[in-house]
Amino acid sequence: MSRQATTLTPSRDDLPRDEVRPPVTRAGTVAAGAARAITEADHMWNSSSVQNAIQVLEQLSDLGRALPFVAPAFVMMSLIIQVERKARDADAKCSDLLDRITFLVHNLEVLRHVKVTDSTKRVIERMNNAIKDAASLIQAYRKQNTLSRRLHVGNRDKFVACAQTVNACANDLMLTLQIQQTSQLDVLTKEVPVDSEDEAAQGFVKRNGGVDKVLTDPVLVAQFAKELHLKIDDDAIRQINTNLSDLMQDNQVRLEHMLRENVGTAVVHGLKELVAQMSEAEREQHFTCVQCDKPFRNSNNGPKSCNFHRAEYDSWVRQHPCCASKNPCQWSSHRATHHCEYPYASFFTYSSKILNYVDTVEKWAEVEDHSFVERSSSQKASIGRLLRLVSKGDIIQEPTVLIRVGQIWHTENYFLDKFTAEDLRQVNDIVRMTGNTTIFRSSPNNSEYAAAEWVLSRGGDIAGVRLIAKAASSSCPFTVVCPIDIATCTKAGDALVESQGGLRAYRPGTPYVLPETVRIGPELSDKPVRATRGDFETRTSPSLPVKLKITSDPPLRANLEFASVEHDNFRSSITIFNNSPSSASEPVTIASVAAFYRRVGDAEYKPVKSLQLIGRELLPLTIDAKRSCTLDVELAIPRSQEDAKLGVKWFNRAFVARKRPIRVKFVFKDIDDEACSLVAEHVFDPMFPLEKKQERDLAFLYFDDMDYCDRRGVHVEGHPDDEKRVIVIGSTAVDVLRLKKIVYQAISAGETEIDMGIGRDYEGTWDWHAWALVDLSCQRVYAFKILLKQGRLINNPSAACLGYVLCPDYGDIQEEMRPIQYAKERISLPVLGAQVEETFMMDDAFDDIVHHVPKPGISSTASASHPRAMVSQELDARLYSIDANLSRIAMALETLVGHLSPAA
Repeated sequence: MSRQATTLTPSRDDLPRDEVRPPVTRAGTVAAGAARAITEADHMWNSSSVQNAIQVLEQLSDLGRALPFVAPAFVMMSLIIQVERKARDADAKCSDLLDRITFLVHNLEVLRHVKVTDSTKRVIERMNNAIKDAASLIQAYRKQNTLSRRLHVGNRDKFVACAQTVNACANDLMLTLQIQQTSQLDVLTKEVPVDSEDEAAQGFVKRNGGVDKVLTDPVLVAQFAKELHLKIDDDAIRQINTNLSDLMQDNQVRLEHMLRENVGTAVVHGLKELVAQMSEAEREQHFTCVQCDKPFRNSNNGPKSCNFHRAEYDSWVRQHPCCASKNPCQWSSHRATHHCEYPYASFFTYSSKILNYVDTVEKWAEVEDHSFVERSSSQKASIGRLLRLVSKGDIIQEPTVLIRVGQIWHTENYFLDKFTAEDLRQVNDIVRMTGNTTIFRSSPNNSEYAAAEWVLSRGGDIAGVRLIAKAASSSCPFTVVCPIDIATCTKAGDALVESQGGLRAYRPGTPYVLPETVRIGPELSDKPVRATRGDFETRTSPSLPVKLKITSDPPLRANLEFASVEHDNFRSSITIFNNSPSSASEPVTIASVAAFYRRVGDAEYKPVKSLQLIGRELLPLTIDAKRSCTLDVELAIPRSQEDAKLGVKWFNRAFVARKRPIRVKFVFKDIDDEACSLVAEHVFDPMFPLEKKQERDLAFLYFDDMDYCDRRGVHVEGHPDDEKRVIVIGSTAVDVLRLKKIVYQAISAGETEIDMGIGRDYEGTWDWHAWALVDLSCQRVYAFKILLKQGRLINNPSAACLGYVLCPDYGDIQEEMRPIQYAKERISLPVLGAQVEETFMMDDAFDDIVHHVPKPGISSTASASHPRAMVSQELDARLYSIDANLSRIAMALETLVGHLSPAA
């Protein structure tokens, strides 16, 4: 798409007024007319016309000292070379005339070897006059800008006449000097070429009634400039009305004066010093290119002098997104100031420093329309006063207006330019002359574009700027008019909204009533089911008089260290006390320790997976009478196959004990293989409180997973005053734009329950998803439906939650009230397995010991000395314990039956 702004906005860069600026499309192609101009410019810069002339001039530079009467020809030729070197666009007529003059001057080499006669001097005098006329023509022609050159279609006739004069001089010179030329006469015999732009100009003039009519009609001039993608300003109009012959006469006078001043110098010092003096007198200014950051001068600046990338370097992917290459992918002329005629990498750095900060631009008006169609960009335009070029930089003293249109990116059509009061005056003159008020339009497509236009007063002067933005999904555009005073470059009043586009929401006539949240499954508790028991007594034989005590708190502490999904680790501290009488002299030696575990309710103990002593105490361990020693142990209790498959690792919590308490029996043996034991218990402690609704939440939806002993929940937070976060579901923020896209999707598809594409799958253990419910009548999202359920890896899932959350008000809402229209819902709770309520025994009397009082007549001494008495005593104690436990169970059953009876 052509950049229309280049035909409307006067250039404020360092380029000469006759520069051709071809419009560039975002695909990187060049418009047909501009392509021809670039092709011919490349030919000019790659041709040998200028280089051949320089070589001839260098070869004959000393001839002017020997033969002063030829010095004017060399001076004029050097002037032509300098003019052509500074020219920054190609012209076949100038190159052709320079070739003829080079051929003519090159023949002067013969003067070194022949006798100069009066006739020869007369021929050379005519040659000097012919070259002087050619220099005057080329210099005057190059002073005109491109638009003026093309519209003056009679210019070629002057070149033809000048070429014929040079040809005649060349023939006379060769005849006088008796030069035999056979191979290069085609330089003289060929016709004067015609540039393609000249052909286009001749066709345009012919179609529109002739040169005089075109030159006097500003509209036709502007139309021609637009066709050839040329700029037009006050100076261009002035040059169009200037006759080339008048310029040539002025040049003739100046050239005569220059010859009188410099020919003598050429004779005395030689032509090389004259050229050096002329170059010194016309020393050029040095510039730094904003595209490639390299220095340049206008004289050595050509169409392929500057190499650059279209897009900025992306440090994340470590490449330029425009071509993924380190080498520059584009080329053009050097430029001294930033522009938006085609994309180049440094422009985006320049523009981001202006647009991405709050202290760089005083924004007057802005329009933006977001697109709800996939692969379609949002449209925006703005106007304001430019305060700084960089954040926290110096304030720009001269009032400057900044206009921006489109997305500033290398793949988009965009416009970003600044205007001073003088710039606006020039633009005002152009608009009055051409009637074209378009500043820039990003696309000719009426369904989606951004644009800026000049707004004219009744007198035809610029009085404001109209900003327009329309996305493909909007029925009408956003349009705002910002009045401005072009004399002071200031805002002249409040911005006026002409139309509002986008997708507008309406107020509901009645409040929305949402279904109740449905939660299926058991509920967890974040408290231990009961206190941990510590009343277990030591079991030992009389021959091993020791007492054991668990001294760690809790008795069995779950430990994360060396954690594995195959088992849970526990640590405990056991104190061993030698309970022998103080009179006894034999110590107790503990040779080994073993551990066995069971879950409460199981009928037997099983060996633990591993057991090791930690700390400084090692076995065997000798303990004197009435002395004690503490052993620190670490043991691993294996998980069931089902628990191991869940792959859970917890911090300082025992997964194996989450449903039933664990008991561990520590068994110590002495060197005589006598044993003693003590039971330690671990009751699961959740440690952390279960998640609940927080103060900032609109809702907290959850279900409890008994297998993992965890609460699966999603927090829903409201941020109605934040455009970027109207609501946060889980960790996903939903903004106004996303909600409008959902509404647009619902309107387009006719569906009112829209999958938002947010949620999460937690490795197959559980997942959640969210849907937006759309009210088509009010054109708004009114609620969110969130479903949480057990995941694909759970056999026979039986827990889930389906909840609704009212959507806060968002965006611009029309005051018009409409009746509400509820969404047609398709998503419901999945089919779940039957609820199997598991009951677990939390305590039993398997490890209880009831102390038995010895019967009368049997002394403790006898019991200790007769094994048969000891066995009888332990058997009686065991039977008594069984009887007591049976009595407790019977009482518990009677109480339970009483609670379940109808009378209760």
